[in-house]
Amino acid sequence: MFQHPNLSIEYKSAIGYLIVTIYPIAVYKILNTLKFITMKKLIILIISFASTMMYSQVRIGDKTITANPDISSSSVLLEFGDTKNKGIILPYVETIPVEGSAQAKGGTLIFDVSATSQYKIKVKNENTGWTDLSVQSGYNTAVETVVKTPQASPLSDKANAKAIIGSDTSASDGVLVLESATKAMVLPIVENYNAILNPSPGMMAFLKGATTDKHRLIVFNGQKWTFWKP
Repeated sequence: MFQHPNLSIEYKSAIGYLIVTIYPIAVYKILNTLKFITMKKLIILIISFASTMMYSQVRIGDKTITANPDISSSSVLLEFGDTKNKGIILPYVETIPVEGSAQAKGGTLIFDVSATSQYKIKVKNENTGWTDLSVQSGYNTAVETVVKTPQASPLSDKANAKAIIGSDTSASDGVLVLESATKAMVLPIVENYNAILNPSPGMMAFLKGATTDKHRLIVFNGQKWTFWKP
């Protein structure tokens, strides 16, 4: 496992995508603490639970509440630890998936680094197009160095390599695919985004405000946080 101060698992790929196929799609409950690593190429994600757990609920990361250390709700498919200082980092994608392809399903989340004008977090619409969640480009040379680290020995792409939670098969093609008609993925929850030290480009989390009207979906483009009000 790749260790990072703000996440549990890391992923970097020019062609891998994080696909969340959940009905209804709830943007606030679509991620946290993961990002898988391959230095621009796809590797097989190895998860520590057996294939018999495909229909189980999953938590990644530590949970500090010892009184109730189990999954927080029967409606949760995937959730993360409650340390309140981590976020999920989306795959860095240099080539945008073709519209209508298995890699471009509604709910797909990526960090688009296809051009210097991009460097934005995007979510695939159910019909056509992508919604830009960053608004502003996060590009600079320092960020580019982080997301496009040179490889000494390029890795070969592994066809059909993906992890599926919630089903044993999926028509969607992504490095991580969540399939459920009744469960959702819960983003890492933070109470102060400044508690995430040295956030990485492509990071996403849920900011829990003091009152419900202050709750926000937050995304980091490498330079700035963007805040989305419910």
